[in-house]
Amino acid sequence: MQSRALSNGLWAVSKLGVDDPAFVGAFVSEARQKLPSFEAQALANTAYALAKLGHEDAAFMGVLLETASTKLSDFTEQDMANVLWAIAKMRHRDTTFVSLLLVEAKLKLTSYTAQSLANTAWALTTLGHKDAAFMGDLLREAKPRLASLGGKNLTNMLWALATLGHTDETFVGAPLEEFNPRLASFNAQDLANTAWTLDTLGHKDEVSMSALLVAAKQKLPSFTAHALANTAPKLPTFDAQNLTNMAWALATLDYHDAAFMSALLVASEPKLASFTAANVNQMIFAMNKFNIGHAEFKRALAARRAQRGRGN
Repeated sequence: MQSRALSNGLWAVSKLGVDDPAFVGAFVSEARQKLPSFEAQALANTAYALAKLGHEDAAFMGVLLETASTKLSDFTEQDMANVLWAIAKMRHRDTTFVSLLLVEAKLKLTSYTAQSLANTAWALTTLGHKDAAFMGDLLREAKPRLASLGGKNLTNMLWALATLGHTDETFVGAPLEEFNPRLASFNAQDLANTAWTLDTLGHKDEVSMSALLVAAKQKLPSFTAHALANTAPKLPTFDAQNLTNMAWALATLDYHDAAFMSALLVASEPKLASFTAANVNQMIFAMNKFNIGHAEFKRALAARRAQRGRGN
């Protein structure tokens, strides 16, 4: 098969949501030798399709990105957004490739759609790739287009700023103007995430924060036992940040589920070594809010905070 046909076939399978590991494996085997002949769009579509299908092959992705790095000038903004989203989705870290891609992306940011800008911010945050200059340019492009973004994308943009530690008071105020009319369409988790993000950014907007929390509490029926029951089995797979964000969100919403919090603490114990000072503070806040004793766990948190204070 020719490279374009290979790429188009995989793209179609991913769009249809067909779970066929045998086909994907055969595609990867066939494409591996032909990657140098893939055009920019075919490379981006292949990466995107593999990510959508959940097919992780680090060796293949390494060759694909190496090939893509020589053709970045041919990538459209959509190609760049797609390949960056793909490697973030697969947690495939390649700092050299991402840095090269951002050099090219910076030249084309004015042609990015609002969705591509939001996806790029999410991908960079997920990869932990900090580039303050690029983020500044991205935010300048995103600000006048925020009205075209959905609530979740607005939240993701703020989450990216908070997680990357990129403070931009001018930008932060803009999404809040878009949030207030849309709060009724937010689910409780989105509202809690937004509240956490604003708190992390240190953005003091009492009107917006109050509106967020009021709306969140009205949505609590959608965030009760059923939602938590679905989440509880997945807690062992959560990293420190996700665990403490969940605890903080529940505490902020003043929603206490004793069984869920107990499971969350159990899942947190083996991951205490990776807790940052902020993670420790979030967990202590939640435990105090819900009057959770668990003296041994609190001592472990205090010890971890002391270690972080010593730079460990």
